[in-house]
Amino acid sequence: MSAATSDQLTALRTGAALCTPDSRFLARAHGTDVLPWLERILSMPVTELTAGHFVRAMLMDGKGKLRMDLRVIAAESPTQGLLLDLPLADKQKTLRLLDMYVITEDVSITDLSAELRSASILGPDSASTLRSLNIEPPDDGCVAMPRNDVYVMPTTLSATPGYDLFFDGAVGRDLLDEVLAAGAVRVETPALQIARVAAGVPWFADDLSNDIIPLEANLDEHVSTSKGCYPGQEVVARILNLGQIARRLMCLKAPGSHETAPGTELTSKEGKAAGVLTSIAYDPSTDTTHALGFVKRPFWEEGSQLTAGVSEFSVRGPARGQTPDSES
Repeated sequence: MSAATSDQLTALRTGAALCTPDSRFLARAHGTDVLPWLERILSMPVTELTAGHFVRAMLMDGKGKLRMDLRVIAAESPTQGLLLDLPLADKQKTLRLLDMYVITEDVSITDLSAELRSASILGPDSASTLRSLNIEPPDDGCVAMPRNDVYVMPTTLSATPGYDLFFDGAVGRDLLDEVLAAGAVRVETPALQIARVAAGVPWFADDLSNDIIPLEANLDEHVSTSKGCYPGQEVVARILNLGQIARRLMCLKAPGSHETAPGTELTSKEGKAAGVLTSIAYDPSTDTTHALGFVKRPFWEEGSQLTAGVSEFSVRGPARGQTPDSES
């Protein structure tokens, strides 16, 4: 393992790391019908959203399949418009999809990616790093505007505690320099991928795609069971009432380095189809390959042995927030 990768993983896990993964972008939703429009299409209630708060929600189709993972941000009064934190994987497709859901409402979506950049300060020392810059870390579900054209909010998409920042390009250059001067280590995407796969944190669209139901990815807390109708609600209610999903996003591991590609089918020792890998990353600091994959119900037990190509993996447990054990 290179010294740079080692330092970056250490910063993510024990210090403060500055990351610019370029995986998300902001858009502004404005118009007189923004709140009722979002309430109609999203999995979480937004009508009570007040200035300085945000909510993570899912956009599903009528069959409960995930179409988008987003955050709705009321940085200012919702009457001034709402910010949407969206996946960058296919920006134009994402914007077209949102526009498709506007039927007769007075709603417009403006792409802000050319104006506002993003970064994340991650790791157990991320809060103290912000305080050293005279920025008070916002609480869960809250967004702060410590400076003009700077938005700070707790991350919901990372493997460690931390904060996501969106900022004007000119302002951001100085801000990022301040973060590094305060002791944060710049971390590149490969190290971030190692940390987040090892911790079992799924990303859109690597692990979260149009083919999955949010409950299969353990995203239950972002799918309301009490708000009014929204696309996919009947499917979600049926699953919750019956207590049955056929597959679940799980953490897997294998000793050593493995080149198995995402999309590789998983099979049991008996040769039965058991699921599919979605993300994989080798952690040289522990000589362990970590992976995420959708695993069928009969193979959820911790320690279950599954094969992907020529590689053998063991199931660690459900994805989202796992801590790699000492031997992995």
